[in-house]
Amino acid sequence: MPAVDVIDQTYVAVPPRALRKVLCVEAVWAEVVPDLQLACFEDRGLRGKRWTVSGALDGTAEVWLEELAEGTVVHVFLQADPATPPRSERARVRLDRAYRERLKRWVTDVRDTLDAEREVGVAPAATEHAARGRAGADRSAR
Repeated sequence: MPAVDVIDQTYVAVPPRALRKVLCVEAVWAEVVPDLQLACFEDRGLRGKRWTVSGALDGTAEVWLEELAEGTVVHVFLQADPATPPRSERARVRLDRAYRERLKRWVTDVRDTLDAEREVGVAPAATEHAARGRAGADRSAR
């Protein structure tokens, strides 16, 4: 089992296309985990991307975008071992938790940003329809 084993899922009421534009970009990952370098070995289109990871960790990472209902389940995986092995089990657990928390906070921030305009309890499709309806009403009022 790898020392860092992040397996996370977050539902986002946003289509996969919008999430891919943020979550599957290596330059954005570099801001979130600057100690890692990613090299794509499988681009899965709207379903996500898979990378080899090097730098502070050696292993693999993946974003899998699973379309569900009016949104997407974002699966984030990071399975890797540190370049320098942790000195104790406690150090390994801290390292694992640090990456887990950083990646979860990132996906949550992306969700909160992309889904900010939707009212709680309103389906994304209804929000888009209402926005289009308002735009049409604005045009016809002119």
